[in-house]
Amino acid sequence: MYNATQEATELSFQDLQLNVNHFYDAPEGRYKRTDQLRDSPQLDGVNFEGDSAVGQISINTGTQYDPSGRDTETIYTYAEAGDLLGNPGFWDKTEEQIENNIKTSFGKYFK
Repeated sequence: MYNATQEATELSFQDLQLNVNHFYDAPEGRYKRTDQLRDSPQLDGVNFEGDSAVGQISINTGTQYDPSGRDTETIYTYAEAGDLLGNPGFWDKTEEQIENNIKTSFGKYFK
């Protein structure tokens, strides 16, 4: 269980990084991008205790997105929804991939 959780979490973090990078594949528009979103994926950790295992990834919204005057979480929500210049859906796609990573990783260890 521990190995499967570790593997699924690491694969999901890689997927998140790729999906966020894909946001930037769309051409830039009227403003210069700061790349703050690109730097925001994080692997929060994998914890094992007794017979339970938890892995967590996230997008760091703790830093202030200065150019807009809005909080970072709001800006990233706009980006995810397609309300900013970029390819949207990076978090939704990652959530789908997380499910596949769990199935694949756990399938290796539990048949």
